[in-house]
Amino acid sequence: MTFTTREVVEAIQELLEGESGLTASLEALKAAYIRDEHQPDTAQLVLSKIPAEMQERAWGVKYPVLQVYCDRIESRPVERLRRFSGRVRVVVEIRVSGDRLNALSDRLHYYLDAVRDVVERNAGCVREGLYLCQEYEVQVEPVKKGGQNFLQAARIGCVVMVNRG
Repeated sequence: MTFTTREVVEAIQELLEGESGLTASLEALKAAYIRDEHQPDTAQLVLSKIPAEMQERAWGVKYPVLQVYCDRIESRPVERLRRFSGRVRVVVEIRVSGDRLNALSDRLHYYLDAVRDVVERNAGCVREGLYLCQEYEVQVEPVKKGGQNFLQAARIGCVVMVNRG
């Protein structure tokens, strides 16, 4: 049986939404990032790649937003007698918005570190034939106009090895 890109994206989504996922990581990092007592906003999770401007017009987005999508598939037929053997890159894009610049980057890095923590803790077999690697790539964009006056985004690209017979 082959795999679908949706299956790989859903596996990463389950890791983020699971019991030991994003909520647990955010709670563990709270002391390092949160200066006041109020609970940080929960992130909206979207399974698609939609530019911020289109998402705001279509749905009226509530920030922070996490988007999970597949952006690259590499076939590497290293295992014989497999229908597919290769690497799938899944991206978790984090976008935060606010009316003040001073706390925007802190909020972004708070969620960025939480997603990184989930990836690092859950490396290994995530489903039959799907293996989350410990390697990942992070890209942080500069602040720009958008959202609630200012918008900043970061992307974490994770590699999932797929071996299906």
